[in-house]
Amino acid sequence: MNDRPDFEIKVSSAIELIQRLQVVKDFGELKATYVECLSDMGVRMMSYHHLPPIGAPDYTPHLTVVAHGFPEDWVRRYVDEELYLIDPIPPNAARVLLPFKWSDAWHFSDLTEDNKRYLEMMKDAELGDGLAIPVYGPHGREGYAGYGFGQPELSLDAVQIALFRWAAQLGHLYYCDLLLSVPDRDVQLSPREREVLQWTAYGKSNAVIAEILGMSPHTVDTYMRRIFEKLHVADRVTASLRALSLGLI
Repeated sequence: MNDRPDFEIKVSSAIELIQRLQVVKDFGELKATYVECLSDMGVRMMSYHHLPPIGAPDYTPHLTVVAHGFPEDWVRRYVDEELYLIDPIPPNAARVLLPFKWSDAWHFSDLTEDNKRYLEMMKDAELGDGLAIPVYGPHGREGYAGYGFGQPELSLDAVQIALFRWAAQLGHLYYCDLLLSVPDRDVQLSPREREVLQWTAYGKSNAVIAEILGMSPHTVDTYMRRIFEKLHVADRVTASLRALSLGLI
């Protein structure tokens, strides 16, 4: 049964989270809201890793990480020593659908020696166990939320884990909504440019696209040059990926 007082606190904090998210206007407010509400739900450390799709204007091969509550020296080491490159938890979260415990990372079948070294560092830092939650957004924008509870072992049941999963997913969607509403993401393509780009994404050559759309190859070339300029790319593959990430096709 989930009639324990701590669960009632988690539910009431989740309801408050919903109410407060309705008036969030920027990233600062979004973080402050989550820090306060998740703290009330028993979370002592939290991190959010955003993974833009390849081709997106904000794509980077490095993780974009927002953290709160972790020891300062740990956060400094994570960034300065590039520990995110050997942290096995976020990449494994990207391959699964359900949350898992940080301690479950020891059971990953493809752990490298560097991965094991990172997990030993976590243990030495006495971070305790936590919850790894994969999150999913529009146009391939995925992410990972890590919630640490400052305890050696987690005692969350399936319903409580589902509650934290819901909170993480909701926060990710609000983050994506704020991110995609930034004016410089607003790329305008004409209906004809969208058609050309759509067929390009299907792998069709300019000559084939010209035949399909009933225009000359020279005209298709002109459209492609315009598309490249608007998307700030230099090749067909990147153009297709960027258009997909922006929801243009």
